[in-house]
Amino acid sequence: MRKTVLSLLGRPFRRFRRSEDGSLLVFGLFLFATFFLMSGMAVDLMRTENRRAALSQSLDRCALNAAALRQTLDPATVVRDCVERDGMLPFLTEVKVTSLAGQRSIEVKGKIPVETMFMGASGIDVIDVAARSVAEQRATNIEIVLALDVSGSMAGTKLDSLKTSARNFVSTVLGNNTDRISIAVVPYNGQVNLGPNLRTKFNVTNIPGLTATQNVNCVDMPSSVYSNTGIARTLPMPATGWADAFTTLGSFPTSYSTDGRAPTATNVWCPPSTANIVRLQDDNITALHTYINNLTAIGATSINAGMKWAGAMLDPQFRSVVNEYVDVGTIPVEFRDRPFDYSKRDALKIVVLMTDGENFGDVRLNDNFRTGPSPIFRGTDGNHSIQFTSGRPAAAGTNQFWVPHRNEWRATSWGGTTSTTGTPQSWQQVWQELNVSWTAWHLYARALGTSSSTRTSLYNTWFNNFRSQRGTNVSTPEMDAELLQICNLTKQQGVLVYGIAFSAPTRGINAVRGCSSSEGHFFNSTNTTQLNAAFQAIATNITQLRLVN
Repeated sequence: MRKTVLSLLGRPFRRFRRSEDGSLLVFGLFLFATFFLMSGMAVDLMRTENRRAALSQSLDRCALNAAALRQTLDPATVVRDCVERDGMLPFLTEVKVTSLAGQRSIEVKGKIPVETMFMGASGIDVIDVAARSVAEQRATNIEIVLALDVSGSMAGTKLDSLKTSARNFVSTVLGNNTDRISIAVVPYNGQVNLGPNLRTKFNVTNIPGLTATQNVNCVDMPSSVYSNTGIARTLPMPATGWADAFTTLGSFPTSYSTDGRAPTATNVWCPPSTANIVRLQDDNITALHTYINNLTAIGATSINAGMKWAGAMLDPQFRSVVNEYVDVGTIPVEFRDRPFDYSKRDALKIVVLMTDGENFGDVRLNDNFRTGPSPIFRGTDGNHSIQFTSGRPAAAGTNQFWVPHRNEWRATSWGGTTSTTGTPQSWQQVWQELNVSWTAWHLYARALGTSSSTRTSLYNTWFNNFRSQRGTNVSTPEMDAELLQICNLTKQQGVLVYGIAFSAPTRGINAVRGCSSSEGHFFNSTNTTQLNAAFQAIATNITQLRLVN
């Protein structure tokens, strides 16, 4: 009886237990379906994002290609062709082109439908993915100075290659300019020829002042200028004299000889020129092309001087010079108040420094022999004599004038005949006819020396009295240090320095590489094609494309 009662009481509980098992099964199935749907939705969303990324990347790239100012095709056509290559043309919905002088903006829109695999269960069969890209190329306030090597080693095909590359650079950079990009040029060899007009804007001393040297307009800058990016207009700087202070006599004859007497023009550190002179800020493509075409190759190489003047033309200290030229119409009026302050946010300053060589120890006349009267007289026959008021050898007696072509001392200067006197010469006039080495030997050493050893000693003394040379053709530590110093100071002011070595020796390559803003701003070219490619790459970088959205 007891068992029967317990059995009857247990039946409802067993039914409850079976009912509870069914509820858990339904709940488990519900959870499984939910997780399955969520996983499917994740797959659909991943596929959608991948398609969106592909469309966005295609639109970005194609918008950039179409926005390039130097491409002459229809921008909308460029976009469509580009998108078609990516297989995205059916999804391109809009191309909007805005072109103004000096800038081009491309807006591209697209929409791509993505069919869902799992989200259809929730009523979403297709997801429309949209993408938009805006690219713009704009010519902003840009100041450029090209520092171009026109030394003697550039003669021939090298200079022709440089001219082509520089012209192409000008055309690319200024092709869509709107009075906002200026280009100046500093051609350099052993010196930088400022030209007769620009020279007057600075405090230049010891100007030669001869008609024959009117196109000699270089200055011997003191080392102190390399500790500042600009050049103060009040700073006294001696004019580079027209003198052959580099050539040395091959032999030292004890008797008179005219061998090696005349200066060698190619050994003058500032060759006279109306072509290789600094070109002031301009944006006239034709005028700049003509200027570049007229450059000539002659002289030694002073990369430090070229870089110094290039940087100085971007320094705000040069602004007063620019404004004076604007006032007289030499520089376009739109460049008034340039160079901008280094801190101006929308201004970009750039130096392109190019060389095919390396620094060559520069030669300068010493101050006492640049200008002013000399003790040397010239006869009408072209022969010279020199006066010594003291320090004469005993053989001279009271005679003060040494006449080397007659190997004699005289009471008066040589005038062309024994009965005439010569014409006193300024140092500038002396250096027009005589080189420094010949002068030191025939007019000083032979006059005052009494033996081979004393003549040699006197020659060395006077040769070094007349001139000084920093370094040699293979070692120029002072000039290299000046170049590095001014490069670093210029870069610290935010100026971009692009360096181009053109078939240059290792020392020159290293110097220009060290001057460049980064390794990416340096180009080592060994042929015409590479040189032109370097200039074009820089021109493209200057008008850098940027995505604005």
